[in-house]
Amino acid sequence: MLLFNTARVFKARGIDRPANYLKNQGYSIATTTRIVNNQKQGFSLVTLEKLCLTLNCTPNDLLEWVPSKDMVTNTSHALNTLKRSDTLASVTQLVNGASLEQLKKMEEILRKELEADNK
Repeated sequence: MLLFNTARVFKARGIDRPANYLKNQGYSIATTTRIVNNQKQGFSLVTLEKLCLTLNCTPNDLLEWVPSKDMVTNTSHALNTLKRSDTLASVTQLVNGASLEQLKKMEEILRKELEADNK
């Protein structure tokens, strides 16, 4: 089954109150409720695009694939890239637990990666 899993992206972005965040970004209460509760009804591609722009992510980041128990799939099937584990740690949690020296190293690594990606 293909599901929306917006909670993992909010967590990775350090957004503790997704509903408030989305309302502050101009989303309606109805749309905010659908996004926060991972409801797929009425979720248009326009809204999906806007959410991806807001969170700087792709639709694949917001989707999760959970195969049914009786489903047998090839391990190389493309949907396997949408299987998620709970090992994604919040960046905020990692940063909060780091020493100042570790933060300096993280900053250097991030700057190099971001500069390389922007070329």
